[in-house]
Amino acid sequence: MKKRIKVLITVFAVAAMCFAFTACGGEDMSGSPYVGTWTATSASYAGMEMSISDLLDGEFTFTLEDNGKCEMNISGEKDTGKWSETDSGFKIADEFEATVDGDTAVLEYEGVTIKLERK
Repeated sequence: MKKRIKVLITVFAVAAMCFAFTACGGEDMSGSPYVGTWTATSASYAGMEMSISDLLDGEFTFTLEDNGKCEMNISGEKDTGKWSETDSGFKIADEFEATVDGDTAVLEYEGVTIKLERK
């Protein structure tokens, strides 16, 4: 099961880099409560939860900038795109939506639930 979660995280990362991070920012997001770096702490699939450090060699982060740009870093592989606010959190390049509760966010993609915390 650990291997399946690792494969799904890899699929998520590849999809994010190939499809989501293609646009530039430009929108003023300086007043947004979501600006900052969000670090993935765990991932779950089919009821099995694992820490990101057990799945990846390095960090998995989204940095939401006040100009509407976003940088994603997965184990040192970086890409950029844009982000926007939603009613319940933030959306990255109209592809991935996170629900935020304080300094914790939950992002779901193809059955994988990723928990993030703001640094």
